[in-house]
Amino acid sequence: MYKPFNGRFMVDASVREKKEAMAWEARAQYRGLPLEGDLEVSVWLTWPTRRNHDVDNIKSLLDSMKGILWVDDGQIVRLITEKSYEKGTSRVDIRARKRQ
Repeated sequence: MYKPFNGRFMVDASVREKKEAMAWEARAQYRGLPLEGDLEVSVWLTWPTRRNHDVDNIKSLLDSMKGILWVDDGQIVRLITEKSYEKGTSRVDIRARKRQ
């Protein structure tokens, strides 16, 4: 995801493009203000095949929601991630709410 460049780490261009695409999709579906405070977030990943998809490789997804669903992904105090398989379907569903 990150590549070294002049002593710093930069986001790879392909990752940046994917993050921007996810952010555009989130903006199209969520019209509210970014949530503030401690958050509980659930993420459902649907894949078309049973290939080895890791449920913990969602950092880019969470980062791409910054300023849209939440102010910063550091607000997430509880994260639930599930995956399922449905032939011909790739989908991500995210639900975020303030922690009670």
